[in-house]
Amino acid sequence: MQTHCNPLPAICPGNAEALPKSREEWLTLSEAAAYLPGRPSVNCIWRWCRRGVLGRNGVRVRLQHIRIGGKIFTSREWIADFTRQLAESDAAYFDAKIAHGQQAPPRAAQFAAPKRPRQRKQRRAAEDPDRAARVRQELDHEGL
Repeated sequence: MQTHCNPLPAICPGNAEALPKSREEWLTLSEAAAYLPGRPSVNCIWRWCRRGVLGRNGVRVRLQHIRIGGKIFTSREWIADFTRQLAESDAAYFDAKIAHGQQAPPRAAQFAAPKRPRQRKQRRAAEDPDRAARVRQELDHEGL
């Protein structure tokens, strides 16, 4: 019989040793928010659990958690793992940046910078070079 295993490794039956041993080691999301520096909101901690954080090198890192009844818990150890993985992700990015001669490594297309609105304005001004003169003429005509 095959057992369905949640993608979180701590919940899998074969990995029960990864669960915190005592009840004092469990943190609710509000306790985790109070524990972390900068005091992120409970919603932020929940996003870290569900969506994770995209590291500089493009790897998504999620905060490990467990649901017991209607409550969601994490632990100090899981928070430490989360922050360590994010730091390693950033370090890998900067190491690659140094290896490429201080140039940023190429980004994936989905993370490309969006087009800036000012580029559109510059294009409009280039298309109509007489616009400024017409605006000045209209303002003079109105007495402004």
